[in-house]
Formats: sequence, C-alpha cells, structure tokens
Amino acid sequence: MKKLLVAVLTAATFMATAQEAPKVTSAIIALRGNELVEAKGFIDEATTIIDGKNQADIKEKIMSKFYYNKALIYSKIAASPDAATKALAADANVVAAQSLLDLLQFETTAKKQLYTEEAQRESMNIAYNYLVDAGSAYEAGDYQTAYEGYMSAFEFKQNELLGMFASVDTGLLFNAGIIAGSAGDLEKSSAAFAQCLEMGYKGITYSATDVLGNPKQYPNKAAMEKDIKGGLATDPVVGEDVRPSVYISLINNAKKMDKMDNYNKWLTEAREAYPENKDLLDIQLQAFLDVKDYEGAMNNLNEAIAKNPEKGIYHFVKGNIMQTEMKDLDGALAEYKAALEVEPDMSDAMYMCGLVYIDRANDITEQMNKLGLNETRKYNQLKDKQKEVFGESLGYFESAYEMKPEDMDIVRALMEVYRKVGDYQKSMDMKAILDEAGE
Repeated sequence: MKKLLVAVLTAATFMATAQEAPKVTSAIIALRGNELVEAKGFIDEATTIIDGKNQADIKEKIMSKFYYNKALIYSKIAASPDAATKALAADANVVAAQSLLDLLQFETTAKKQLYTEEAQRESMNIAYNYLVDAGSAYEAGDYQTAYEGYMSAFEFKQNELLGMFASVDTGLLFNAGIIAGSAGDLEKSSAAFAQCLEMGYKGITYSATDVLGNPKQYPNKAAMEKDIKGGLATDPVVGEDVRPSVYISLINNAKKMDKMDNYNKWLTEAREAYPENKDLLDIQLQAFLDVKDYEGAMNNLNEAIAKNPEKGIYHFVKGNIMQTEMKDLDGALAEYKAALEVEPDMSDAMYMCGLVYIDRANDITEQMNKLGLNETRKYNQLKDKQKEVFGESLGYFESAYEMKPEDMDIVRALMEVYRKVGDYQKSMDMKAILDEAGE
C-alpha cells in the first residue's frame, strides 16, 4: 500500500511538473498554422500554469520556448490587419515586448541560449508594431495614445538585452515631444525635448540620388559617403540641425506654462548655442519687449540689423522704440527711412514716418499752449511752422495710402492732416471713406 501511495504521488508530481509543456507545444503548433485564437488560448493556459509554479521546477528548454513563442503570438496579434484578431488583446504588443525581454533575461543565465538571437531580431517587429499603432492613433487624433506608442518604442529599442539590435532612437523621442504638445501635455512634451538635447539629438538627415535617379535616405553620414565613394549614389544632401527648433519648442512650452525661469534658461542657452538663428533672435527681442527692457531690445535689434541687413522690420521696430519710448524723433525717422531703403513697399514704415511729423507738430502745440495772451506774434509763428510740419507729413501718408488703401489708420491720418493744411475737400473725401467702412 505504501509503495502504491508513493507511486501515485510520484505520478501526480510528474503530471503537475509536465502539464505546461503540452500547452506550450500546442500553442506552437497553432502558431505555425496561423491559428492565432487557438495559439493565444494555449499560451495563456501555459502562462496560468507557470505563474502558479516555482520556475526552478520547470525545464529551461520549456521556459525558453514559452517566453519566445508567447512573444511571437502576441506580436502577430498586435500586427494583424484584422480588427477581430487585434481585439483578442488590446495590449498585445506590450505583452509581446515583455515576453521577449523576459526570454532574453532568462537566457542570460540559462545553460543554452536557444532563442536569444531570434528574439533580438524579432524585437524589430515589436518596435515597428508600436509605431504602426502610434501612427494610427495620431491619424485618429488620439495624440495621448500616439505619444505613449512612440515612448514605448523608444524605451523598448534601447534595452541592452536586445544586443546589437538595441539603439537609442532619439528621433522617436523627438516625435513623442511633438505629439505630446499636440495632446496639450506640455510637461511631457518639454521633458522629451529636454532629453533630446541632453542626448545630443540633431535630427540631421542624409540623402542622395541612387543610380536609377531615385532619392535614397541613409541612417547616417558614413553610410551615405560609402555609396558616394562607391559610385552607387550622387548629389549628397545633408539636412539642417533641428536643435534650434527643439529649443524653440521648449521656450514656447515654458512660456505657455508660465515657467519663466525655464523660459529664460532655454532662451539664453539657445542664443548662446545658435547666435545666428533668426527665429531665436526674434524670440529674444520679443522677450525684451514683453518686460519693457528697451536697452536689451536695442542691443538685440542692432545685432539683428547687422546679421540681417536685408530685413527692414528690425529698423522699423528700432524706430518705434526710439519714437514711443525714447522720444528720439530724429533717430526714429532715420530708422523708418532705413527700413524703406531695404523694403520700399513697407507701408507701416511709411506711415510711421508721417507720425514722426505729427509728433513734432504736437510738440509745437505744447509750445503754443504755454504762451501768454500777449505773445500773439510768437503764437502765429509757431502756428505757421506747425502747418509746415503737417505738410511734410502729408507726403508720407499719401505714399502709405497708395501702398495700402484699405488701412483705415492711414485714411484717418490723411483726413486730419488735410484738414490741418486747409485742404478741406480732400479731408471730406477721406471722411467719406471712413464712413463707408463704418469707422
């Protein structure tokens, strides 16, 4: 009886030990027949059995087969174009990725690395699955899911267990930053962009024309140059460094979140790294103007003018500061005229030239108001001088009107100046235009 009991217990132990093996085998057979529903069912049963055991009691060969084939099954479910198949597991690719990493980790200490090489190659498919799903989510406007997909691919690909297939794909991180911004999550967007800079991301693309005349993209400069030297490609093109745009995103995000310490940090760092970048120069100019730091703004404008002599806008803004904040009308007029020299059709600069003379006329008005009642002669002299100044403004306003007749500010200025110089008919004509426009 005792022997019988021992035999029964031994058999029971054997059955408990071996029951995961047929489930794994059945899953493999179903997978080979592309019967994913059945394959998933068997591998899930095997998962339940294995989770309830001490893994030390399971043969290494069975564990390797289990992890590897579970990764394959779930990866195929994730990659399936059939909606019903994909619905078998909403997190199929997450399960596939974890199973594959479990396999690679397990085989680092196993006696034999039965599936390590195959699993490392399979990692490319799992990474691709993440990106396909992320792309679909992005197209559907589900930016949060798209962001998570890009981040999952980024984190998965850099796992050192993937061996030679491991890579730090900062391009994925960059895209994740853009998508997080689209989702309105500025914190995650900024974190991704900051990490891009920390990791030295440049985003430079390399392309050339192959022997058939088709454009070809290369993963790096060395690969492109190899084809060029070998006569397999011509007309190499190296794209621009995108880091200035990364800085701009960080700067804009910080401003939107009202994190001015970060705003100033990124702006200062960006200007030091890319002093020639016009966009960053403009952002810094606006930063000075926002806080009414006109000294900083003037220094910035002088730098901008030196670097962009063909841009009239910098002369225009400089003139505006000189006119409105520094009360330097002569200097302002010189800047407006400088703007017109490089951009003759800048109606705003032409209009502001006229306003300089209006300000001069207003200064004369103040002088007239300070005169005593017995200073009639001096009053009349100033009045005549004022009329001359208004007359000088007229040419600028008329030129501005020719450039931009729909601008009601110009029309309004003309109406007033025509009245000041005594041309009442033209003043009425301007008023009629304002009335018609409902101004």
